[in-house]
Amino acid sequence: MIMKNNVHKAGLISAGRLLTVLVVLFAAAPLFSANVTVPSLEIFSWGRNDGSGIVLDSYGSMDLALDGGYKFGGAVTFDFTSSSLETAAFNDMLAFKSVSVTLRNLFNIPLDFTYFIGQGDTFGTGELFTTYFGTPLLGSRYTSYLHFPTATDYNFYEGIHTIYGTGGKFEFAPVEKNWLLSLYIYQDSAEAFLTGTPPNVIFSSRQVSLDVRTAFNFEKVRLEAFLGTTLPSPDSAIGYYRTGLFFHAGTDKVEFLAEIGIPRWRPLDDALDLDLFYLLVEQRVHLGRLSIVPTFFWRPGYYQQEANATGEEGMDINLDLQIHSKEESLVSGGVEGNFIYLTAPSTDQTASVIPYIQLSTPGVIYKAQVNTKVWPLDLSNLSDMLAVFLSIEAAF
Repeated sequence: MIMKNNVHKAGLISAGRLLTVLVVLFAAAPLFSANVTVPSLEIFSWGRNDGSGIVLDSYGSMDLALDGGYKFGGAVTFDFTSSSLETAAFNDMLAFKSVSVTLRNLFNIPLDFTYFIGQGDTFGTGELFTTYFGTPLLGSRYTSYLHFPTATDYNFYEGIHTIYGTGGKFEFAPVEKNWLLSLYIYQDSAEAFLTGTPPNVIFSSRQVSLDVRTAFNFEKVRLEAFLGTTLPSPDSAIGYYRTGLFFHAGTDKVEFLAEIGIPRWRPLDDALDLDLFYLLVEQRVHLGRLSIVPTFFWRPGYYQQEANATGEEGMDINLDLQIHSKEESLVSGGVEGNFIYLTAPSTDQTASVIPYIQLSTPGVIYKAQVNTKVWPLDLSNLSDMLAVFLSIEAAF
């Protein structure tokens, strides 16, 4: 999955710079093979009582990518995101997401340089281990629309930090080795540094960001770590700092996952307390056809270099009991127990029981679930206790 906030970035990119890169891409197209893919397609329908009656809202997102040529390494990605697919034809459109050109094996060593504009890499999801080392997907499935349907700007807490801006990435990844090292230097165009509304979005000031990321892929342990800073910043004399760690260890029977980081810290202004932390811990125990997956998630007070727009802080505790049918079957199901304790903007607790069924086919996952709120319990209004989700996730 890919972070979806800042989808208005099309209005932020210099037309001259974008045109230059596109001309280079398409001029080289006859020389190198090109591919058109949809690396991510997500559709979610949410049926519930919104206070005025039963409604069915549909959220959808899609990435459309054009890439080709190993030596050239050019890629252009467009994004379509809508919180209401029913009216998408009138209110939403396909938007520019990113463009990049990669020069490989500089100086005849395993060093690549990528010039990019727009949304870049996301740190702390574990996705890079699948991309670079061919591992199965390692990240948690908890951070998604199914658990955060009211998230502002489509921030479903996928990863600890996502790069937005214009700049370069140097990446040293020795062939057939189990590690990599990346350095990012770029003008930061995260939403925290922008003012205005589309199509008149502008930089409120100019920020330069620097991030360093490394990853190690061992047989039973995977580790990713990053450290970054943004200077200058509008409300801190020495800028913003961020850091994070993704850790996965396991066997066929037991897995342990941790995503721990600080998405934004102003050393002279912010006390180093729990509200700064992004913390997700998950264990997966596989007992034949039964898997037990407890997840703990602490929602950070700051995310993507700014305070959460909803102001929500607190913790989620989720227990997923997954039942797998016969190995050759595509059908699975289970039930989740979900508890949410919010500490801000006000204290609140909710608990839900979520039975679900899932159908997995090559490249596509279908899922249906019924969220049943059991706390606070209001038997006088049963329709408020139930919400139905249908989802489709695909890549092709």
